[in-house]
Amino acid sequence: MKVLFQIRSGYREGTAGDSIQMLMTKKYLEMLGVNVKVSSKQNLNLKDFDIIHIFNTTRVAEAYGFYKNAVHQKKKIVVTPIFIDMHMYYKDKPDRLAAWRAENLLRREIFQGCHMLLPNSRLELKWIRDILLVDAPAKVIYHGVDKVFFEGDRSQFIKKYGISDFILCVGRLSPIKNQLSLIRATKGLGIPIVLIGPVNNREYAVKCADESEGCVKYIPPLSHMELASAYRAARVHVQPSWFETAGLASLEAAASGTPVVITCRGAAGEYFGDLAVYVEPDSLDSIRSGVKAAMEGNNTAELQACVRERFSWEKAARDTLEAYHEVKESDYHPEHKGMYYSKTYDLPAIDKN
Repeated sequence: MKVLFQIRSGYREGTAGDSIQMLMTKKYLEMLGVNVKVSSKQNLNLKDFDIIHIFNTTRVAEAYGFYKNAVHQKKKIVVTPIFIDMHMYYKDKPDRLAAWRAENLLRREIFQGCHMLLPNSRLELKWIRDILLVDAPAKVIYHGVDKVFFEGDRSQFIKKYGISDFILCVGRLSPIKNQLSLIRATKGLGIPIVLIGPVNNREYAVKCADESEGCVKYIPPLSHMELASAYRAARVHVQPSWFETAGLASLEAAASGTPVVITCRGAAGEYFGDLAVYVEPDSLDSIRSGVKAAMEGNNTAELQACVRERFSWEKAARDTLEAYHEVKESDYHPEHKGMYYSKTYDLPAIDKN
């Protein structure tokens, strides 16, 4: 089977959850004998591919370009949506909310017009069904965790950075990830705070620095091996984001045996159940109390065992391959009646190379 993965341009330089998920799925699908290629080009000749798999519709214009090219060439289409209900996040930003709703016209067309959706949680699928009124076939594919995170050596991080037993937050520095609230909520606890990840928003990063009062250490992105050591050296990992589809960093921390605090807005409950502490991202009291509770808990071994048993990239790849076979063997034919795709749409010339 030959599959083309299509994902946003710059996915390698701007590493995020979608690119990690895509690259790990590729790695383990190839171990199962699937021929996988990756491209961010809009107008590829798709004749050699059995399935076109589109990852992430956050930058929906790009995703729509992949979709319309696949429809034009009559290919089977699978979509990993990474769709989030943004109503709460944009509730005080009417212009942004209106723009998101306008973009959802394109998302709905992609989702309704594909042969199968592969959301990362039942909650994500519910959002797609309820908000966009999409009834396309779907199969939930849960995230996995790289095996390296079960094997971290805390001493490596401590030796290099001279710090241990800290509050850790891994992820890009941006308002959505909510590191500023984490700093405000916990800087009075007398515990160092370590932020690891790329600067997604420079103005926001400056605000975080201004609030730090000397208790925050920022570290640029690390390799998986270095991250595994950082998780092991930490006292707790906190993701107080405004939303998370699952929280890959929290999964990695859990695999490392580190207590997990994560936002209640998203599908983390499907992954961690009652083994994590959930917080309200708009409440400093909730974040502070959650961090304290996690540091006082003693369920890290159970949490680690849960992640080891349920969430592997091998399983994610096997489930994805099952979905591909279902799509290939199915006689389901979506109707492409979107308001943007029509015979009059000026499609780009197909790259013959």
